[in-house]
This record gives sequence, structure tokens and C-alpha cells, in this order.
Amino acid sequence: MCAKTTRKMNRDRIKEHLVPIAESVGVVLLDAIYTNEHGRSILRLIIDKKGGITTGDCEKISEVADPLISDTLGITDFDVFEVSSPGLEWPLKTIADCLRHEGEYAHIRLYQAIDKQKRFSGALTVNEESNEVGVIDANGNTIMFPLEDIAHIRRDVLF
Repeated sequence: MCAKTTRKMNRDRIKEHLVPIAESVGVVLLDAIYTNEHGRSILRLIIDKKGGITTGDCEKISEVADPLISDTLGITDFDVFEVSSPGLEWPLKTIADCLRHEGEYAHIRLYQAIDKQKRFSGALTVNEESNEVGVIDANGNTIMFPLEDIAHIRRDVLF
């Protein structure tokens, strides 16, 4: 079995075991990713919660996840283990992602333009019932889009 397939299987096993643990401490496990930095193989868990992640959240997950991954699951194909917040560049893909960040400033890019416009920015807003996500722009106008029409949602900070 190639390393890429093994790592994919390991990621799935890690998520299967850690999703309920993460939820029990009030965070969401978004992903388990492998990356290489400075010649080292890194296994990084990405966690999130409404209001943002603290170092304490990362520590809680790390204390539980590290022995579970290495000892219980026997996954040792990495040099460094990390737990991290998603950061602003992490795209929001689901209604649940958007709900965690509702009210924050975001950029939405559509697959197809509406009235010659594909990009919209403002405070993120969500209508869970209709599966729509949108923004409240600087003029106070609410612009909503079906989630399936959105190519990319990215958070940002206004200074």
C-alpha cells in the first residue's frame, strides 16, 4: 500500500476516533492533515469553535489525541504532532462552518455572477432553514445565496 493511501486511511481513523472526543470538550475537529515543513513530517489536527480557539483548547485536544493516535491507534508516521486553529485562510464550506462564524467579516465568491458581480463582502449571515449563506454589506443590505452557488467563503479582519 502506498504512503498516500496509508495516510488517507490514518486521517479517516483519527477523525473517526477524535470527532466525539473533540465535541465532548466543545470543539469541532475539522481535519487531520499531513504536511512537510523544514524536512519534517507533521500531523496537524485542525479544530474550531464559535468564538475562536484558545491555546487551552489546543492543549486539551493534544493531551487526549497524542496518546490515542500513537499508542491506541498505533499511528507513528509523523515526526511532529500539532493541534491548531484553522486560521483566517481556512475556507468555510458547510452551514455548520458558517454558523460558527456568523457575524464575522467574510468574503463570498460565487460560481456565477449575479448582475455582473461574483464577489460580496460583509458580516456573515446564515439562514439554516433555506440552506443559504450571505453577507450584510456596509450599507446594511442583506444578500443571501444558496450554499451550492458559493464557490468560496473566507473570513477576514477589518482594521
